[in-house]
Amino acid sequence: MKKIFDASLELFGTKGFEATSIAQIAKLAGISKGLIYNYFDSKEDLLKAMIDNLFSIGDEMMAGLFVDDPKIALENLIKAVFQWFRTNDRLNRLMISLATQIDRFQFVHDLAINKTNVYLKMLEELFNKMNYPEAKMEARMLGTFLDGVSMHIMVMKDDYPMQEVEEMLINKYCK
Repeated sequence: MKKIFDASLELFGTKGFEATSIAQIAKLAGISKGLIYNYFDSKEDLLKAMIDNLFSIGDEMMAGLFVDDPKIALENLIKAVFQWFRTNDRLNRLMISLATQIDRFQFVHDLAINKTNVYLKMLEELFNKMNYPEAKMEARMLGTFLDGVSMHIMVMKDDYPMQEVEEMLINKYCK
């Protein structure tokens, strides 16, 4: 399954979902096309399973970041998000591409709403513990800011001052 997901991510993230065929995924994964169809009914089913798997990995990563001190927990979270940006370029490109086709993929919309609500609630709880007067709005602003950062990184690549932005957020919220 890992070979299929890795090949799918590579191709969906570079060529796009529509421009990628099951045959191309099978070839890159070094397996038969029929084997993919043993696991998935369609390319869209494969995409959904791949995204579910990636969000599960993200959830596991997030769970290990939280400690009793909310400032340290938020610093851990910010560092993890920026590390994710550094190491998951193809996935970030795929997710942004899918987000621009939200009417095509209802499951992406539904998953995005659910995950966003969970992550915003976690941020809101941290900001409440840090006594922010508008914790819910601060959580939303930070989430929106991080979404914007991911877009800038995708467009500007190595020209984006990622380290400086990461440090600014840590200094603003955690010091």
